[in-house]
Amino acid sequence: MDHVETIRREGTALVEAAEAAGLDTPVAACPGWDVRRLLQHTAKVHQRTEAVVRTGADSPPPSSEFPRFDDDYRLFAQFRAALDALCLTLEAADPEGRSWNFTSGSGTNAFWPRRMAHETTVHRIDAQRTAGQDADPVPSDQAADGIDELVTVMLPMMVGLKKPDWNGSIHLHCTDQAGEWTLRLEEGALAVSRDHEKGDLAVRGPAAGMFLWAWNRADPADVGLECFGDTALLEAWTQLVP
Repeated sequence: MDHVETIRREGTALVEAAEAAGLDTPVAACPGWDVRRLLQHTAKVHQRTEAVVRTGADSPPPSSEFPRFDDDYRLFAQFRAALDALCLTLEAADPEGRSWNFTSGSGTNAFWPRRMAHETTVHRIDAQRTAGQDADPVPSDQAADGIDELVTVMLPMMVGLKKPDWNGSIHLHCTDQAGEWTLRLEEGALAVSRDHEKGDLAVRGPAAGMFLWAWNRADPADVGLECFGDTALLEAWTQLVP
């Protein structure tokens, strides 16, 4: 998949839905946030990522380097400008060029298009639902890539930060797209494989539905997923993933 094109498409849909919803509308998926906060958050992430890649930064740039986003209608144009700048910078960047990221410190630019594609997709879904729209379906290949990024890149970091106190194994299996993962959490250590293995809990179904569930944007049954085994781990998952 073309991650930069995904960022552009998803970001455009996000801001259009935000305009339809209005800045003061609460975002149910992000308790305490309204559309204003959702847009400011996503624009800030885009803005700082663009700066990291463009400058080849080896550490996160301080917030003092960036102007604050507005609280009124001007925010929509500011979001679009940050989105455009991010896409242009990522398109021009050498994927093997060095730049900081929050999982490994010194990594390569290739980390960022994928991360921004899935970050923007999740919040596009939030914005469309907040506007009272049916969220556009996530293409199955994009969804499977997003699940892979979540379980192999983001979850190890989340485990390190949250230090969950449960032990168990979860097997995820996409039925309409190549994609299987087994996660084993034991004594605070997470092991992830892309193999077909038995888990204490198995979650099986279409990639798009699994992407929504995995990011805590849907209940399993509502998006066509089947769950077998220790379903108490479903609640543990919701506490681990933001």
